[in-house]
Amino acid sequence: MMAVSLAQRVASLAPSATVQNSDQIRSLRETGRRILSLSSGDPNLVTDERIVAAGCRALQDGDTHYTASAGLPRLRERLAARECVRSGRQINADSILITPGGKFALYAALQSMVDPGDEVLLPDPGWVSYAACVRLCGGRPVAVSSLGGFDLDELRARTTDRTRAIIVNSPLNPTGRVIPKEELSALADFARERGLWIVFDQVYCDLAYDEFPFLQAEPGLEDRLIVVDSFSKTFGMTGWRLGAFIGPEPVRKAVAKIIQHSIYCVPGFVQQAGLRALELEAELLPRYREHFHKRLVPTQAALARLAGWECPLPSAGFYLFPRITGDDKAFARDLLDTKAVAVMPGSAFGAAGAGHVRIALTCPEEEIAEAVAAIADFERSGNRRNV
Repeated sequence: MMAVSLAQRVASLAPSATVQNSDQIRSLRETGRRILSLSSGDPNLVTDERIVAAGCRALQDGDTHYTASAGLPRLRERLAARECVRSGRQINADSILITPGGKFALYAALQSMVDPGDEVLLPDPGWVSYAACVRLCGGRPVAVSSLGGFDLDELRARTTDRTRAIIVNSPLNPTGRVIPKEELSALADFARERGLWIVFDQVYCDLAYDEFPFLQAEPGLEDRLIVVDSFSKTFGMTGWRLGAFIGPEPVRKAVAKIIQHSIYCVPGFVQQAGLRALELEAELLPRYREHFHKRLVPTQAALARLAGWECPLPSAGFYLFPRITGDDKAFARDLLDTKAVAVMPGSAFGAAGAGHVRIALTCPEEEIAEAVAAIADFERSGNRRNV
């Protein structure tokens, strides 16, 4: 019998490091082992009961059929008005498509612009799915160091005649860094200079603790800027799978066709829940920001006291990205084996993340304190192997 084969772009793709980590933790817990997880990007917020009630009402009212493939007009209008207020730029509801999470918005945008062999510039360290999404389009991801900020000289050196786009993420996963306005302006100039698309991933922007500069506010990007957003981190709605694509007409029409021929639409009851979430924004977001900031400050201070550790306080979100001593993969493995504490090795987010770990403050506060104490004991007792 002749063997069947898989498409090379999929067969050669590495699994998501963060998803694999979550699956490993679930498996360990199923054996009865207690794991303190500081690795999950799920904010672990219980979706507000009023948002849940709105989704349930929509289901009970019969909202179980196809909706408009672009999304509910009311939701798109509400998101457009919100974007205008936040970024200061006029956004039309027709520029917005509702997607099943921010990841699909990013993937569909790349599918619309990347041909086999095309290149996309990515932040390094950066979210683990950026490179995978580019490869699924047949493209080649090109990592550019962004740990302390994008280097324009490096960007220019890595740009070729096959470069189609640059992905900019602010606040950045895994570091929590907010890109300042001056850097955003330089990136906008670079994209215009080289004729590139910019994909701006702002899914953590509502968890910024100070003023947040939006790339949309930069002039002259109307014909080349794509914005990816999500309800997941903002409203504790990770499992609802609700996001948004915002972009100019040519790429929007292309993404609309991708939606029509793949998912068709986001369920109407999910979108109704999203509408209710936006109505509660002024109440919920300050509470969530305070919730995570109260965890970040003492945890950062405790980790910064560890010998050999450098642990800056991020400007947004719920991640810490300390530099440690030794090999980050070995550290994460041995910490899990000996102390039952899970963290993500920084190298999972790119070569520039080596020597760091990502610590997510998404479990209960008492577990965070217990995990930090276990990390401190782990470092003092010399439990590490192969470092």
